[in-house]
Amino acid sequence: MNDKQRRAELMMWLQILLGMLLCAVGYDMFIIPNDIAPGGFTGIAQLVNHFTGLPIGMLTLALNAPLFALSARSLGLKFGLRSLVASVGLSALIDILPIPSVIPMDTTERLLLASLFGGVVAGAGFGFIIRGNATTGGSDMLAKLVNARVHSVSIGMVMFAVDGLVILASAFVYDVVSAMFALICTFLMSEVIDFLVDGLNSARAYFVISNESASIARRVMDEMERGITALNGRGMYSGDDKQVLLCVISRSESPRLRAIVADCDPAAFIIAANVHEVLGEGFRPIYKR
Repeated sequence: MNDKQRRAELMMWLQILLGMLLCAVGYDMFIIPNDIAPGGFTGIAQLVNHFTGLPIGMLTLALNAPLFALSARSLGLKFGLRSLVASVGLSALIDILPIPSVIPMDTTERLLLASLFGGVVAGAGFGFIIRGNATTGGSDMLAKLVNARVHSVSIGMVMFAVDGLVILASAFVYDVVSAMFALICTFLMSEVIDFLVDGLNSARAYFVISNESASIARRVMDEMERGITALNGRGMYSGDDKQVLLCVISRSESPRLRAIVADCDPAAFIIAANVHEVLGEGFRPIYKR
């Protein structure tokens, strides 16, 4: 392992540690004290805790243990180790971290703020754990196991079913209002996770169809120092063979690329598409799990 790979591995662990801390803060300060069960195995543990009084972190770990045992071979050594540490660490932090709950005076205000801040903080935590190339288990790991054995059942379907059943059950264990706020919290968690996992690494993919493809490609490589790929294409109306240029750049570089294309060929045809993950030279490096 060279120095660059060591730094990348260290950054992964730092993100996992930060993610565990944020998740524990989100649950202990906002979600758990206000009886909000936003799906997942932690939500199931909250409902069981309501009847048994057993620690939520310990219950979550007990639910995850069989999944890790069943998934050990498919996870890979490094990814499995990081995920095991994240799962055990988060469960322990939820139970032992001395964080006071935030409880405003008004009940509606309390639940609203708890669901908003809990969803954002815990979602950021899960997002950092995923960016650290790990998982805490839960419904996503269960969904992958089910999908591997029953291909007709999608991963999203299983996760939706688990989260939906937990939120529905919380309406009976707590009350309907708590379940409604749990739905808000779950939605925010999902959005924050997507933003951290994909949004910070988002880019734009440009397809450029032009008679001046050679000069456009040369200027992009020289002036922007970005790679560009020529794809063979044919206009079905004209029957002419043309090169279609493909270039993936950051959002901030988009105006410069459009200016180069306009300068070389004002009649060029451009297609832009959002790209949520780009790995390789010039973007995030590719590492094994």
